[in-house]
Amino acid sequence: MSKRITLTVLFFVVFCCGFAWAQTKAEQLIHLKHRMLKPKPADDQHPDAGDSLRTLKLMIAGNVYQTEKHIAYCYDKEKSTYNFRDELKYIQPILSLGDVVIANLKTSFGGDVFNMFSAPDEFALSLKYSGINTVMHANLHTANVSRSTFARTRDLMNTFNIQYTGAFADNFQRRGNYPLIINKKGFRIAVLNYGALDNRPEISGNFYINEIDKDQIEEDFRMLYPYRPDFTIVYFDWGTEKGEIPSSVQIELARFCFQQGADLILGTNPNSPMRLDYMNFYRSGQLKEGIVAYSLGNLIASTEDVRHRNGYVIDMELKKNNYTHQTTVADWGIIPVYTYYDTLTTPGKTKVLSVPCSSVEDGEILATIPYIEKRRVINGAFEVRKLLGSTADEIQYNLTERVANNVMETIDLTNAAWNNRFAQKRAKEIAPTDAPLFVATGEERGYAPSISKIYGDEPAVKKNNTDEEEREKERKYEEEKKKAEEIFTKHIPTKYDKQETTNAPAITDTGDLYPKVKEPGAAAAKPTEARPAEKEIVVAPKTSGQTLTPGTKKEEEIKPVENKNLKLVVDTFYRIQFYALKRHLPLDTNYYTHLKGYEVIDDGEVFRYLLGKYRSYEECYKFWKSQMQPRYKESIIVKYLDGKRIVE
Repeated sequence: MSKRITLTVLFFVVFCCGFAWAQTKAEQLIHLKHRMLKPKPADDQHPDAGDSLRTLKLMIAGNVYQTEKHIAYCYDKEKSTYNFRDELKYIQPILSLGDVVIANLKTSFGGDVFNMFSAPDEFALSLKYSGINTVMHANLHTANVSRSTFARTRDLMNTFNIQYTGAFADNFQRRGNYPLIINKKGFRIAVLNYGALDNRPEISGNFYINEIDKDQIEEDFRMLYPYRPDFTIVYFDWGTEKGEIPSSVQIELARFCFQQGADLILGTNPNSPMRLDYMNFYRSGQLKEGIVAYSLGNLIASTEDVRHRNGYVIDMELKKNNYTHQTTVADWGIIPVYTYYDTLTTPGKTKVLSVPCSSVEDGEILATIPYIEKRRVINGAFEVRKLLGSTADEIQYNLTERVANNVMETIDLTNAAWNNRFAQKRAKEIAPTDAPLFVATGEERGYAPSISKIYGDEPAVKKNNTDEEEREKERKYEEEKKKAEEIFTKHIPTKYDKQETTNAPAITDTGDLYPKVKEPGAAAAKPTEARPAEKEIVVAPKTSGQTLTPGTKKEEEIKPVENKNLKLVVDTFYRIQFYALKRHLPLDTNYYTHLKGYEVIDDGEVFRYLLGKYRSYEECYKFWKSQMQPRYKESIIVKYLDGKRIVE
């Protein structure tokens, strides 16, 4: 009997130890902190709070993109307006809890739909409503806009009461406004912003953008001393695209900034989360410890690539003693976020949603999300937890559909963000932006330049997938692929072979390498319908001074010109046209190395971006099919005879 009791007790002890061990191993992944979505009153409002401490809450996010696809998704054709309210609907209740909310703005507001680095003004208003009140400008996307576009962006930020730093009209303006000092609830927060801008494009050469330079950073910290900030944040746009670990240069630069006086160092640019470290350093002979997050990833992703949809927000509380003025980090953690592309809620339309992963995981929001997408959200959260579990806690809020809708209704009623009720701005006060050039649905896809293409935004097709939605995407992909192959192997007559002749500009043969286009009396209408891949129609050579109006006859109706002095065509080559833009935008070939050697030709109507010069069509087609067509869906192969482009 005693042996039986002993064995029972021993089994119970072993079971308890095993359960405790398993629980410990599970908790090693990441510790959770649950918080309520309710703004806490400042400690200085409670005189009986003991130590007389005041509190400031920081929310710091990663990249905020707005590509041509995003803009097209948010355009309402019936109302001729843009509606970006859903993009941050599920994250704004959390961001709005912050007193200081920071994000890296990777777009501008030039009011120009032809500019791939510009977004409508309505998106700036949605940023304001989301609670974001401070944006970083020192990044490569700011370096790809003109001085006028940047000036308009700066003016719009001032109108919406959003603070900005990292780029300035000139060095004189920089010295008067940098470093950025934020005074909030008795705290003085300093923010410094720098970007890695190797081989900076010439278009932004006439205004100032902070570049990573140790001498300049050291000088900026010396300028900071008279302000006596309570907390100093350094925000870098650094690292390599798709990088997974920080380089030794980044680690050494972070230590250098800590030694100069930084308290928190943040980074973005790789478009995916990277690790977060505690770093020990000496400052004024004392051993200290700082927090460095090498990449926060994306708050709103630039691509539908699953690897780039992840990111995290840093949720940090600062405490300041009212008597000693000493500021410390009281409590902090991270919030994993994911960019979800919703194609089910509204048939025929796509919604871009930035969502906190834990709320989707628990089924509190987006309960009807497809299983495969929910698994992607969960897997993304797992990757962030695995990456940061040893250094940071995860903070989860009780966000539900009802809470998100209530916050949205509050914003609609007050015309202001939760965390700044005094900065009101009505949507109707914004001048309407033109309709997007890029149409993101079906065969109506337009010809606007696209950041999505620059980032290689091509949907992955998974073989043998049992999910109904994935099989449908795969089927459409195969159909488009087969159609493209048929177009480029032989000409298929289409309705585009017979073009409208109304207001068509005449092309005059002047003997130049490229034909010049005479300006018609009225401006050419914007294309309302996308065309399939272009097919060059061979037209017989013409005598000097002869004119030809394109589209007057079908291919089979065109007859050679009878002239005994005509020479035989012996020089034939092929080129790849990957862009056709209304405005000339220089491309950084050090950043987009696959475009090295490209050439821009102005034919009087558009700027044609050409690459390569092949004598063999098969060789050109092979390169186009393997390298260019997957990246640039509207790219075509152009044929030249005797140095002249064949008339369409």
